[in-house]
Amino acid sequence: MKRNSCLFSKKHRAANKGQVFYLLSFFFVALPLFQSSAQTIPEFETSSEIGGFVSSSDRVPFWLRANQGGRVPLAASAGTIRLGFHYQSPRTFADTSHKKARLNWEFGAEGVANVGTKSKLLLPEFYAKLRWKRWELMAGREQQILGIVDTTLSSGSYSWSGNALPIPMVKLSLAEYVPLGFLGNFVSIKGSYVHGWFNEPYIKHAYIHQKTLYGRFGKPEGKVHVQLGMVHHVQWGGEAEYLKDGQLSVDGKLTTNLKDYILGVVLAQIPSDKTNDRFTNFDGVNRIGNHVGHYDFAVDWNIKNLNFLAYRQHPFEDASGLQFQNLPDGLYGLSLRRNVASTSFFIWKGIALEYLYTRNQTIVKPGSRFQGGDDYFNHAQYIEGWSYQEKSLGTPFFPTRLEVKESFPTNKYFFPSNKIVLYHVGIEGLLAQTIRVQAKFSQSYHYGSVSLSLPLPHVAQFSSLLAFDAPLLLWGNTRLKVQLAYDTGGVLAESLGGYVGIKSNLQKK
Repeated sequence: MKRNSCLFSKKHRAANKGQVFYLLSFFFVALPLFQSSAQTIPEFETSSEIGGFVSSSDRVPFWLRANQGGRVPLAASAGTIRLGFHYQSPRTFADTSHKKARLNWEFGAEGVANVGTKSKLLLPEFYAKLRWKRWELMAGREQQILGIVDTTLSSGSYSWSGNALPIPMVKLSLAEYVPLGFLGNFVSIKGSYVHGWFNEPYIKHAYIHQKTLYGRFGKPEGKVHVQLGMVHHVQWGGEAEYLKDGQLSVDGKLTTNLKDYILGVVLAQIPSDKTNDRFTNFDGVNRIGNHVGHYDFAVDWNIKNLNFLAYRQHPFEDASGLQFQNLPDGLYGLSLRRNVASTSFFIWKGIALEYLYTRNQTIVKPGSRFQGGDDYFNHAQYIEGWSYQEKSLGTPFFPTRLEVKESFPTNKYFFPSNKIVLYHVGIEGLLAQTIRVQAKFSQSYHYGSVSLSLPLPHVAQFSSLLAFDAPLLLWGNTRLKVQLAYDTGGVLAESLGGYVGIKSNLQKK
């Protein structure tokens, strides 16, 4: 790594209250609208939720807000209203005389109103998809996790965890694995290519480039599969006043030249010109843009009612990481899932064990051609680094300058502690055959960053979550959500907090 929104602000709070009133009214009015018993082929789903966060401090505890797509505010206490809907055109028809639909489309949206110390209206999802055969074209904002992890129990995928508000983008992808017939269906591939808009209050006209490529070895119906893949993101372009120092940019603007995009952003090549009228020596030496990504390695094994998944994510931000010079940095995980019917009072459904280590960051070695000092997620040109709307795009266990307690050391970089060791456990199950239970326990040790030292030997932090999701009413598949979370340690504010909400999902087919 190279070092060195909300829709409404406070001045619009009165307008916010009016809009929140209409959202709240819609919450109670909308539920009966989709309870028709008529059967149609397309699927239309609505969701609505109302709830509130409370905390013993002025911060919402970590596990109530981490990996929530930017929906949950940092400041406590707060109320929230969420409304969403989703439509997908049919892929098959009830009338078997029709052929399978090759072209279909999908649309989804979700609005969130948070009312509290800092009231905000958010649009976490607003997207449309068009599918043709195996191909999918998506435009808009969609919640997604990139990487192979246990998506519900993980501490978070390393470089794209679903922690921040989704970025507006256009994506072309093979969304599901496609078997290669000429290799006897033993090898399958999937991947994506993305152009997105990274506009932030601190920098304008910035973009994101993103691509993924995955291979799976083992026939689709096989019990054992090996998966290998790569996720590569680049922040590029943009203009800002703080860039007008003559060292980081040309007249406050970062290059958006097509040639620079193809060679420097997409292909990640170091420019042949070290400086010109488009970029300075900073880009000429380090590559154009802020490059972040990880490799994925995973093995999954299905046996009877059990599924085992072992996974490893290896981070990279430059050539040293791509060539594994930063070992043993990365996320290591083991997940066990089971699908079994039982009348027992408690049934465990899944468990995930994870270990995240990021202390190496390519240690500088005398005589090495690698510069070292990766300083994960921090960047000199993009002063809020690998974040969006003030939240980490990757693992939430790299706290931002805004999230740490006042006594925690900080400097000019947005992520003051990216050298960490994390031990994480996630468990979920079923209580009394109807109540969903989930628990997370995370013990982390923080060692600062390349540019910031912390008190020796480390600063410890513990965060936990206990969540219940129980049926409340048969009408509308309404459920009661109760969550308790606790933070203690030297990184985050000491907090004991909770969330209580009512959520309803309705489908019409």
